[in-house]
Amino acid sequence: MTSAVFDGLSGSFRSSASIIASTGFLFMSFALVNLAPVDVEQIVEVQALVYPAEFCESDDVFRKKLALSDAYGRAPIAFGHRDQEFGLLVSYAIAHPWHDAAPPPLHAADWELPAVCNVLHVHDIAVAPTFRGQKLASDLMNRLSEEAQQAGWQKLTLVAVRDSWPLWERFGFRTISSHQYANEPGFWMSRELSPGSR
Repeated sequence: MTSAVFDGLSGSFRSSASIIASTGFLFMSFALVNLAPVDVEQIVEVQALVYPAEFCESDDVFRKKLALSDAYGRAPIAFGHRDQEFGLLVSYAIAHPWHDAAPPPLHAADWELPAVCNVLHVHDIAVAPTFRGQKLASDLMNRLSEEAQQAGWQKLTLVAVRDSWPLWERFGFRTISSHQYANEPGFWMSRELSPGSR
């Protein structure tokens, strides 16, 4: 699911609020770093800031989504912007192999990849609003597209929720069909990848 909308800073961000206030977040320096199952705790904390409870998946489901490769050895893609001085994660992108028959389910305790995966599904891309205006979302989308092509993927899919579909259209996604996601209307979308596309 992709929303790209944060409700504010709390949880792990709240613990860093005094740091941000004393230094000024506009002067924070970010590095785009790879994320792995060991980063799930931070990812889940960010997820809780973005989505209502019915959207939030467990630590175990996230670890599976970050750990499983498809039959061709193509691994999930996950990275985010982390402040280089304080270690504050302010954005993330997560995508994993899937198929184009239907979007992946939420909250599947026995979550596993399909036998045949022919698309890279963008589970989520998000940037905290406090740090918008620095082109972090564009960095995430460009990096994801580049890595997807390097891994041999020809198509991206995602489920747009919370009225975020205009954003994804600007990134080149087109609607496949409407899709009910956690009892909320959304859109299943796709984007064809071509050499040099970003």
